[in-house]
Amino acid sequence: MILPTEQRGYTHAILALSMAIWPFSLFTGSTKDKTSKGPADPNAGPTLGKLGQQYEKRYKREVWWLENRSALEKSVILFVILIEVVLGLIGLWAFVDYFVIDYVEENRLVETFFVGAGDLHGVVQAQVPSDLQVGEARVVSVGGVYDVIAIASNPNEGHVARLNYRLAYDDRSTEQRQVVIMQGMEVPLVEFEVESPRPRNPQVIVDSVEWWRIDAKTIPDPIAWRDARLNLQFEDLRHDNDVTIGDQVVGRTTANLRNATGFGFYEVEVYVVLKRGGSTIGVNRTQVTDIEPREERPFQLDWFGGSPSSQAVEIYPVVNLFDDTVYLPEEGSADTDRRDIQIRRF
Repeated sequence: MILPTEQRGYTHAILALSMAIWPFSLFTGSTKDKTSKGPADPNAGPTLGKLGQQYEKRYKREVWWLENRSALEKSVILFVILIEVVLGLIGLWAFVDYFVIDYVEENRLVETFFVGAGDLHGVVQAQVPSDLQVGEARVVSVGGVYDVIAIASNPNEGHVARLNYRLAYDDRSTEQRQVVIMQGMEVPLVEFEVESPRPRNPQVIVDSVEWWRIDAKTIPDPIAWRDARLNLQFEDLRHDNDVTIGDQVVGRTTANLRNATGFGFYEVEVYVVLKRGGSTIGVNRTQVTDIEPREERPFQLDWFGGSPSSQAVEIYPVVNLFDDTVYLPEEGSADTDRRDIQIRRF
């Protein structure tokens, strides 16, 4: 078959190109053979089967939600309504119970809260002691000697006071002193023989007051308990200003001392206060020792240096009845001096 001239030219060019590529095709073919790993793994990477399963699950969930959405919404609404109904019934029952059923009883209980409030206030006030009363300090002169005196009283029947005090005058002051004042009793606070010049502006400085409440279960009547232990009666009390002892004229206070109780004391401090027109004009002190139960004896106190003329004489026995060491032992008990006992309540 004879081709045209142009067609033959094209044919020759294609053959020449084929011959030029042929040597290199040998090497490329061998390289492909060496690097070939065999057929592709059908499980490598996402496959059409897996994607179809995922879309199928999502599709089912969405279909289920669309089919059941209305029922779920109705269920939630019904649940909320049920809770509101229950709470409303509870509130309605509480309202009816308080304002209809138990209204009268509740009012009665509320009123009882205030019943006896006044009595409670009185009970509380009874537990709190009244303030200790300290009288005005006065300066008295006996025989040219100055004394400073004030009277402290405990108005409480159920409390005992321990008073820490000082007596001050001018720019001077005594050291701190301490005295126990029994329930319902008075005690003189005295500074004897103050140095000249005459003290001015005397006053009592109360540093502190300590209170002890008497146990009502142990001592139901504190005043009767006190009187049953301390009842020193000074009968036929008399004061004279012109008693002569040798070449000296002194004042003298006398009385018949009778212990009207069944308790004896080792020692009792006794203050004698002279008064005229209601004012204190003189004060003196002594100690009466070994007072036996039911004992009677003469009492005498001499005022050396003289004493003022008085219209009234007052006696103040002072002893701490709650201190077991002040009492004489009972008859038939062991011969023990209770002053050696160190147990004290105050």
